[in-house]
This record gives sequence, C-alpha cells and structure tokens, in this order.
Amino acid sequence: MATYKDFEQVKAYARIDGALVALLWTVSFVCAIKMGQNPMLFLVALAIGAWALVYAALRLKRFRDNVLDGFISYRRALAYSILTYLYASLLFAFVQYLYFQFIDGGEFIRQQLAMLNDEEAQAMMQKVYGLTKEDISFVIQNIGALTPIRIAMQFFTMDVMMGVFVSIPVALLMKHTRYNVRRQE
Repeated sequence: MATYKDFEQVKAYARIDGALVALLWTVSFVCAIKMGQNPMLFLVALAIGAWALVYAALRLKRFRDNVLDGFISYRRALAYSILTYLYASLLFAFVQYLYFQFIDGGEFIRQQLAMLNDEEAQAMMQKVYGLTKEDISFVIQNIGALTPIRIAMQFFTMDVMMGVFVSIPVALLMKHTRYNVRRQE
C-alpha cells in the first residue's frame, strides 16, 4: 500500500465484499442445515459455497478495474482478498453463533456424537486414522463439551485459514501492474 488513504480504501471495499461473501456463506449454511429434509440441498450448499470463492475473486477484479483503473499490485490484491475473507468470516461466525445459541438447541452436537458413537464410524477411525478406543472416547467427550461460541470460533478459524490460502493464488491472478502492461506491448 502506498498510503494510509489507499489502505483505508482497500478496507472499505473489502468490508462491503466481505458482507456479500458472508451472505452467500449464510445461504449455503442454511441449505446444509436443511439437507436432512431434502438431500439435494447438500449439492446446493456446496455450489453456493464454491460460488462464494469465485464471487470474491470477481469482486476483487471489479475493484481493480472500476476503482483502481485496471491496476493493482500483488500486495494490495492480497490485502484486499485477505481482508474480504476476514470480514466475511467475522460476520459468518456471528451468524453461526446466533444459530447455535438460539436456534439449534444442541442438535448439531447430538448429530456429531451420534456419528462418532456408531460402531462402523469408530472402526473406520481406528483403521484410517489409527485412533484407539480411548482416543475416540476423548474426542467424544471434547465434542460434547463444545459451547456455541466455541463451535462458531472453530468455524471462524477454518474460514480465515481457507481465506488466506485462497487469497494467495487469487491475488497472483488478479494483479495487474503498469509494468506488466508496458512489458506486453
């Protein structure tokens, strides 16, 4: 970033795009929750989740082309993308917290525990991951102790990490500097 004003501009646009990505993630989350009623909603949830990643890259391109006259450095593109995912993750974690605290009623944890208590699932975890019965019991106890805020924070952490990993190649693809333009001529 060249100046404080440039960084403030990146943050402002990233907040807007982060809110839009969080909205897409929320729709995807609702579809995933409702997939018990209609299994096709799982595919819809996956499609919307994947589209959110593409959408964030397209919003970065739009920012580059419409606000910055078609030029953006790798650093600015990376900062913009990471901030977009950070803001999206914060908003989405808040939505998830509200869901787990006031709507879910512990159903998510019950489903996870039911899956882990299944003998076939335990046999698979022993075979694939090399877990012992004691390890599986430890996991079951820890999952049972999760609070809504901890569940939301787990998702927040995963979303931020995914956002950073996705931002690196997206920033490389979207960067467009004046040097590159002169070089191509």
